[in-house]
Amino acid sequence: MNKHAEEFKKYLQEKNITIFEVNENDDEAHTTIFNSYMVVAGQQLPTIVVTDDSIFTVIRVQIALEILKPENELILLKMVDEINRNYKLLKMYFDEAGSLYLDASIVTFERDWKGDDVYVIFDVMLDFLNENYKKIMQTLWN
Repeated sequence: MNKHAEEFKKYLQEKNITIFEVNENDDEAHTTIFNSYMVVAGQQLPTIVVTDDSIFTVIRVQIALEILKPENELILLKMVDEINRNYKLLKMYFDEAGSLYLDASIVTFERDWKGDDVYVIFDVMLDFLNENYKKIMQTLWN
């Protein structure tokens, strides 16, 4: 397990946070993925925290699966572009299958990184989703 994952796991244990499942990958970067979810508007949105030996930790929330279609592409890309221009920390994007994700990439220098740094960003993401989820979903389904 990489050092960032060890620190985050320690933080979760100290705070008695039990909603994460930990998966260690046997790769060169020692990637560890913490699987969980965020509850937004009554929906459980799959959420992961990805740590490795690099200086970055990524928090990723799955907003909607395979939603980008030729008939809605222009309006959805405009929505994502507007959100990305207005939020410095958070970035939305569509993957190859047309699923919508929200990411936060945190610089995690080893010398001053703490597990609660991730949870602070969780709060920012959750606030964003609570304020914007219904509008995003309305745009997705119209």
